[in-house]
Order: sequence, then C-alpha cells, then structure tokens
Amino acid sequence: MRAQFTLTGMAEQLHEEVAATLLRIVQEALSNAARHARASRVGVTLSFLGDEVILDIRDDGRGFDPLALPARSAAGGFGLDGMRARAERIAGSFAVESEPGHGSALSARVPLVRHDR
Repeated sequence: MRAQFTLTGMAEQLHEEVAATLLRIVQEALSNAARHARASRVGVTLSFLGDEVILDIRDDGRGFDPLALPARSAAGGFGLDGMRARAERIAGSFAVESEPGHGSALSARVPLVRHDR
C-alpha cells in the first residue's frame, strides 16, 4: 500500500494525550485500509486550523456500508467505534464516509491543546 502524508496549517507541538489519540486513530485506520479494504493507496492529512486539529484518512479500497458493521469486530479489535471513542474522550468528533466499491474517508476533529512547556 502506498501512503502519502500532508500537513496543512502551522504545526504546533500537541499535548501528549492529543498526540497519542491521533496516533492511535491513524494506526487503526491504516491497519484497516491494509487488512480489510485492500487499499493500494492511502492519504493522511493533518490540518492545524485555529483552535482544532483535523486528521483525515482516505483510501482507495473496497469501501463498505458504515451502518452495516458490527459494533466490535470479531477479531477483538475496536475499529471505527474505538476510533470514535478515542476522539470523543478528548472532546473531539469522528466521522466516516464510505460506500461499497468507492473507498473510505475518516475524519477526526479534536481541540488544539498545546504541549505544556
């Protein structure tokens, strides 16, 4: 799978909890794109926009119906619900757009909390 990373806005050092949350979300999303979606390309964009940080992950995989997925995967992973819970735990939000045969787009929006210096 070919991956591309893009950074937009003025990057800032994030609070450890925010950085760890975004890292875990992107790890799960990339794992899902490789294992389940069979994507050949994935794009990850991290955007610093005012008082929030937005993480977008798009792939060209098989796509799926987000409403048809079980709450927790049979393999014991946390998948989309886990990513959503992580974002919400730090007062953020999580959105999924996908359609069978048309890839997937995930977006996590979290407050910009700067690292204590």
